[in-house]
Amino acid sequence: MWRPPRHEDDEAAGEGISRILALSDSVFAVAMTLLIFEIAVPATTSDADLPKALLGLWPRYLAYVVSFVVIARFWVAHRLAFRLIARDDGVLVWLNLLLLMLVAFLPFPTAVVGEHAGSPAATVLYATSVILAALASTAYWWYASGRAGLLRPDARRAQVRALRARSLSAPVFFALTVPLAVFAPYAAEIAWILIFPLTWLVFVWFFSEEQEQPG
Repeated sequence: MWRPPRHEDDEAAGEGISRILALSDSVFAVAMTLLIFEIAVPATTSDADLPKALLGLWPRYLAYVVSFVVIARFWVAHRLAFRLIARDDGVLVWLNLLLLMLVAFLPFPTAVVGEHAGSPAATVLYATSVILAALASTAYWWYASGRAGLLRPDARRAQVRALRARSLSAPVFFALTVPLAVFAPYAAEIAWILIFPLTWLVFVWFFSEEQEQPG
């Protein structure tokens, strides 16, 4: 059976990855932009009350910063993963769409937690939303780097292993904050900020450990 030249296969694969990245970058950008729309001073605020009104928005400032960093982390992980993914298939496309759906949803729990500061229900909603998005991020990377064999031939084992560990660390760490969110919502929000350096340390630890192993 006749098969097209290899370079045509490579071009088709590159086009598929480019379209995935174009759509993904657009969704990430829109989700990050929508976050700021939830921060607004009431139109009836007088000049005399403006300082107090601005200070009163601090829960929304906090929710904005946390969510911006959360979405940025998903984007950075996505960018690193697709540097190593050489081609796509139907399963990868749908797993990536699942991630995008959950990322696009994040402005909603951000608005809720900013509006209802200190509410256990709002905090649990937010943590659960991030956990689901993190699991989707984990799913597409484990699929691509597993039996699907979608990675580039020169992908280093240490980097693949480190990215796998990092992808698992985020949903695990956020899941651990859910009980804290029920009893101490503000403490949970502070813990979320600490999760990002922890996931980075997981990546560095696994990567360096693999590099130190002989062979």
